[in-house]
Amino acid sequence: MLTAPAQAAMPARQQAAWKRAIGIVSIATGICFMGGAGLLAWKHAGAPAAYRYELGAALAKDELGALAGLAEQSVVVRRATITAADAQPLAELELAETATGPVLLKWQPRVDDPFLTVATPAQDVAALAQVLQRHLPKDGQVLGWWDTSRQLRLLGGTPVRFDEHLGLPLFVPQRWQAQGAGIEAIERAFWKTGASEEQRTQFRRFANALLSDEASGMAELQAIAGGKPAVLVLHVRDAILLGQLDPRRLGVAFTDLGALSDVHGMVRRVHDWLDHNQYPAYAMLQDRDGPVRAVALTDAASGKTLAARLLPFMGNDQHDVAGATLVYRVGGFVVYELAPQARP
Repeated sequence: MLTAPAQAAMPARQQAAWKRAIGIVSIATGICFMGGAGLLAWKHAGAPAAYRYELGAALAKDELGALAGLAEQSVVVRRATITAADAQPLAELELAETATGPVLLKWQPRVDDPFLTVATPAQDVAALAQVLQRHLPKDGQVLGWWDTSRQLRLLGGTPVRFDEHLGLPLFVPQRWQAQGAGIEAIERAFWKTGASEEQRTQFRRFANALLSDEASGMAELQAIAGGKPAVLVLHVRDAILLGQLDPRRLGVAFTDLGALSDVHGMVRRVHDWLDHNQYPAYAMLQDRDGPVRAVALTDAASGKTLAARLLPFMGNDQHDVAGATLVYRVGGFVVYELAPQARP
């Protein structure tokens, strides 16, 4: 059995008020911040979608932080960059070199976000891997996003349902939309993507379950588990990815926190903005290496999807979902034990 959900040291009422304030301020600040980024990040609006990955130096053990355990496994973790044809830096990343291809560990875009992908904080994944390593049943498996699953398997040997690099969804800049095939080719070549059709089909089935209503979605997850003990791992970030896969079923908006000055003034202005746009619920993300991020559901219907019901969106229905028992939380991650599929 997994440990009980982690509790913050801050009193609940104070914590809730602080999260609400931070969430509102982050959205307002992000509007200004991302607007400026959109004007400055891309130098040439008509430039072709030509970019390349460049591998850099390997990281020493004392540079790995929460990922230091990889050095003990003799896994090489290497820095890399994505550079445009005009030498403009587009992203910085860290990856682990494995026999099944690179595993992304850290991702920092240097242009408008999201760019190509959205990653989860490495420290959260490392903490979760340790918990699953201790408490996952021997015959159990993890259902989770494919990139998180690959990280968990690498860090803790976690048995996962999706263990191949699937490369979806891709966040392609608007100016590159017509060159999607070329971008996909670049991604496949670097990440050595050779996912089986079975994995792609089953992962899309998994994503579809999360985008469904809670009753049919849970039944589908239990069917995917195939009678084995299963743990569902979700991250608030996954809502952004699901929204990219099917925005008609899950409307998501997000923004990052810039510098804070007049907190109370920001709260008042952004509260008006939230009411004006009728965003009914939001969640907060904090990456040690990045800004606070607010992720909002854009309409009430989105809040009825299984993913939104299971993730900690403040303002959304917080009642338990039948068949899923919350057993652990860390950072933006929530972990649920899934009840076995009912026999006919």
